[in-house]
Amino acid sequence: MNKSILKLILACVAITAALSSCTKEVTVEHTKTDTLYSNLYLPITVQAITANKWMLQELRGVLGGTNRYYLRGGTSNTENFDDEYIQFNADKTGSYHDQSGATRSITWSFDNADNTHLTIYYTNTPANFNVYWDNIRLKDKKLYFDTYYTDGNLHLNEHSQDIRIPKP
Repeated sequence: MNKSILKLILACVAITAALSSCTKEVTVEHTKTDTLYSNLYLPITVQAITANKWMLQELRGVLGGTNRYYLRGGTSNTENFDDEYIQFNADKTGSYHDQSGATRSITWSFDNADNTHLTIYYTNTPANFNVYWDNIRLKDKKLYFDTYYTDGNLHLNEHSQDIRIPKP
């Protein structure tokens, strides 16, 4: 066998033996930065929900068997909610401003200890009824939640997933 090939084989064996007999433990630490915290949901408080008037950014749902979709600035909307918003006051009153310009008085309350369920009581509509927000989350200054209710006047059930943003 050629001496240079033999030397190459022996060198490879020696390197392999050296590498396999060495053990190096590597510890990698991950440092949290402010950008990571923007992905976390914040607690829902009376102060958080009353700090703004809340307008729809997006709604996806079904009302009485008919699909509903709204995206602020979108072109495929089934309804227009551009002028709609809700305002919660710290004294558990507030107002709902619908897309037609009508304003309705509301009262509201959180229904559980972690404030992820809220009931809104509409009191001056053709028929009084309650709207329920469930799974409420606050992230990046947006409210995310599920809505469900039965319209007392039209007797239609609604369920949707909504995102609300502060009204400028």
